[in-house]
Amino acid sequence: MANSMDRLQSMLTAISRIKIDMQAYYPRALLLFGSLARHLAGDPGDRPPNDIDLLVVTGNPPLALMKRDFGCPVELHRFTVNRMVGIARALRYDSRPMALAKLYGSVLTRKHAIDVIAAAMLLGPAYGNFGIEQIERDGITDTRDYSIHQVLIGDAWWARLRCYAQQRRGPLLRFSDKLAGVDGFDG
Repeated sequence: MANSMDRLQSMLTAISRIKIDMQAYYPRALLLFGSLARHLAGDPGDRPPNDIDLLVVTGNPPLALMKRDFGCPVELHRFTVNRMVGIARALRYDSRPMALAKLYGSVLTRKHAIDVIAAAMLLGPAYGNFGIEQIERDGITDTRDYSIHQVLIGDAWWARLRCYAQQRRGPLLRFSDKLAGVDGFDG
């Protein structure tokens, strides 16, 4: 028990250091997700968290942070603002099959489900209603909630982007929104 408590404390200390160091890269948002975010939200899962999963939205690649040793494993995923807003725009305007094809197509090209996880975080716990399915582990449907996250930096920007993504307009209203000049995200 002490070992897992020490590991958790080490991870929380690393998050504090990362938040401070990340300020130099002017992030729009820094999000904690994955097993540690679920654990901190009260969902202990089937095993204690073993790494820190972070998603940063910034135009400045935090290369120095990606290589730094924080005393525990850190997986840092960088999104440009355009990439993150593009996911939100697809959730808002694309037909569901098209949006899902984009998201799952990125899994194949990037060999990681981070775009699908980002979409789940944007949509919240009801992401299954959009058609996003859980990833299977060992042939069994994964019951973990991929929308659980914690905003470490950029609360207001992230809240506006989530609201934009969740206000489903569909492809038919995209045209009228475009004519009215209200189809973009003003973040």
